[in-house]
Amino acid sequence: MPFSAERARGSGGFAGLLRALTLALLLGAGWAGAGHTQDATPGAAENWDETIAQAQGLAGDPDASTVALELLRDRLLRMRSTSIEIEAEAAGRVADVNARLSTLGPAPAEGVTESDEIAQRRAQINAELSAAQAPLLEAQDFQRRADALIRDIDRVVRSRFADELRSQGPTPLRPIYWVQTAEALAENFRARRAQLEATLSDPVQRNLLLRRIPQDLLLAIIGVGIAFSLRLRLVRWVEDALSRATSAKTIALLVALRNFSKLIVPAIGAGLFFGALNPAALVNPAAPSAPFYLPDFVLAIIAASWLGSSVFAPKLPAFRLAPVETADATTGARVNTGLGLVLAAHLFVERYVADFDMSPAEAATLVFPLFVIGGPLLWGMSRVLRAAHKQLLARAPAAPSGERSGTIGLSVLRVIERGVWVIAFAAPTLAAAGYLAAGTYLLYSAILTLGLLGAGVVLFDLATTTLGAVVDRRGAAVRDLAKDGLVPVLVAALLGFAALPLLALIWGARGSDIADVWFMLRDGVTFGGMRISIGMIVSFALVFGALYGAARVLQSVLRNTVLPRTGMDAGGKNAVLAGVGYAGFFIATIAAVSSTGLDLTSLAFVAGALSVGIGFGLQNIVSNFVSGIILLVERPIKEGDWIEVGGFSGYVRDISVRSTEIETFDRASVILPNSDLVAGTVLNRTHSGMSGRIQVVVNVAMESDAREVERVLLDIAESHPLVLTAPSPRVLLMEVGPDTLLFEIRCWLRDVNFSLSARSDINFEILERFAAEDIRLQPFLRDARSPPPSEREAPPAEVEGGAPLPKAAKRS
Repeated sequence: MPFSAERARGSGGFAGLLRALTLALLLGAGWAGAGHTQDATPGAAENWDETIAQAQGLAGDPDASTVALELLRDRLLRMRSTSIEIEAEAAGRVADVNARLSTLGPAPAEGVTESDEIAQRRAQINAELSAAQAPLLEAQDFQRRADALIRDIDRVVRSRFADELRSQGPTPLRPIYWVQTAEALAENFRARRAQLEATLSDPVQRNLLLRRIPQDLLLAIIGVGIAFSLRLRLVRWVEDALSRATSAKTIALLVALRNFSKLIVPAIGAGLFFGALNPAALVNPAAPSAPFYLPDFVLAIIAASWLGSSVFAPKLPAFRLAPVETADATTGARVNTGLGLVLAAHLFVERYVADFDMSPAEAATLVFPLFVIGGPLLWGMSRVLRAAHKQLLARAPAAPSGERSGTIGLSVLRVIERGVWVIAFAAPTLAAAGYLAAGTYLLYSAILTLGLLGAGVVLFDLATTTLGAVVDRRGAAVRDLAKDGLVPVLVAALLGFAALPLLALIWGARGSDIADVWFMLRDGVTFGGMRISIGMIVSFALVFGALYGAARVLQSVLRNTVLPRTGMDAGGKNAVLAGVGYAGFFIATIAAVSSTGLDLTSLAFVAGALSVGIGFGLQNIVSNFVSGIILLVERPIKEGDWIEVGGFSGYVRDISVRSTEIETFDRASVILPNSDLVAGTVLNRTHSGMSGRIQVVVNVAMESDAREVERVLLDIAESHPLVLTAPSPRVLLMEVGPDTLLFEIRCWLRDVNFSLSARSDINFEILERFAAEDIRLQPFLRDARSPPPSEREAPPAEVEGGAPLPKAAKRS
């Protein structure tokens, strides 16, 4: 039966998918090591030339098989990886020789001679340099030739695959082919029966079969018991327990057990059953057989049943993953099972009927009923997906379309639904028109994609449910735990990255394509004369993470253990911690770059050219960065200071390398560039300490006793708990008007941050004492709530000692 390799790759299948992925992993890991042991030899260049010549001949041969081209491509990849290692080793030797040569200084100009000893030494090193450069140049030349040949092989293989998809065969709609197909099947079955009868007629073969019957019968009975009886009992018990469970951890455990009973248990039973009744053993009883054998078509049926009961869950709406009503869930489960049966039938034909002696027309007629069944089933699945899409839209009807949660998911679901709908009509139409390979590619790729997405939904729910149950300590509902937070996002990202290679294999990528990505990540790409690989990135991340983590641990130790015992203020502690953090970041970056072995000298010219333009663009950022360092070192302001700058007044809450955050008294945050604080004028009320002076102005009637007023005001100031005794408070008679006396209380507070509350307390006390002492207050004829600027800004020395200073010592 003429099913080609390209068609089999297009149709997919569980077994082929796993084989391709395994091949990619082997190429990326194990085979690479084997290639090093074989090709990294002194005669590697001769092996390279031989392989290149063989590849050139095979790539130009139109009769070369695709399998042969793929094997040759894999060999080129392994040898290319070896050449990259040889290039790295040779580059290191060349660098060492160049360093030795540079110690001799530049070569003498023409007509200038140097000493014989130095000239002889220079010639010897030049000879060593030429010898060291030879393998480097050979490796680089092989890489260029191998890359060109790999591209040629890829072009040939992809062209053959495209030709296969475009090829048109006989249409299966002609009735005469139906009769011929039935006759061909009958003839092939008779041939298989004759082969089986010949096997049974042989006494040796018959005795081998008879001796295996007890063991095979026992395995078959155990397999049937596990696949049916044990599975049904376990599923019934789990679903009954789920209906009663309320604890998050219990539900997570039961959900995992339900998936296990739906997928793993029947797979074990089917593997034992088919291990006992393997059809290949009937044809060749002497061949060694394993007790466990799970055909891919059986795995397709089990997986379809598992996905249908997990995603749609018609009998357990509380644990239904698809956002659909019960009627749509029932339809979705049935359609999902039907698609699994169609895929299983296709895999069965590929495994057991593909080698039948049938013409292309008969082969197309044989598989065409699967398209007739699979097309409507895909159409039904598109209807279910559309219902799910409508349900998701209905959950947030008031939100604008661009602001709905999960907008990307809704868009992807819509695209999948439309794609499935198109394939539901396109695949049967192409198969009916004779484009069997294209129809097979579309139909089974769509089925496998839906299965992969369904498995991703189940695994996402299982992971988030389990993680939610682990972190939840209050027994909250598990469904609510998976809605918010970064855990669902991280799980979805991991599952998405894991699904990408599988999706690529389903839709026509080869295992060698996946291996190419791995080789590119492992061996790296050249950028600016440097080769950057995934190993370098991992090394950089590990070293940087370790050293920066150590710096953060050191910060924690300083913050919690060392600095509290030093007596430093909050600003000093913050400066020390910030300095340790910046130093740790710088050291971690330098060490991480050094650990990768990158030679940054090749980027020196590029960096120098870019530095001019970047300098103009980032001069403000650099200025703020330098200003932030100055603020941390000189500490003109520190965290907790009360400052006034640029019309804003408030407390310094944070000093970073670029800006400083000030919290105003109405709890608003002002972000100031550090350069404004360094270059501008800043009033820091708590720079030298927390103490500060306040003035309280009092206006009394002219007939009041001035000394009595002074005594009362001074007593009020001295009795306040926040007022300092040294310097002592002062009461000054500032003005004598025609009918008023203007007094001012000047006192120093322990904490200037409480100046408003202290002023308010003093004013309340003045009202009470004046009422008791029969002292009458006079209204202000002018804004005398604060003294004139010259007096308000008088230095502290004016009031130190508690007595007025001589006139000559006072400021005017």
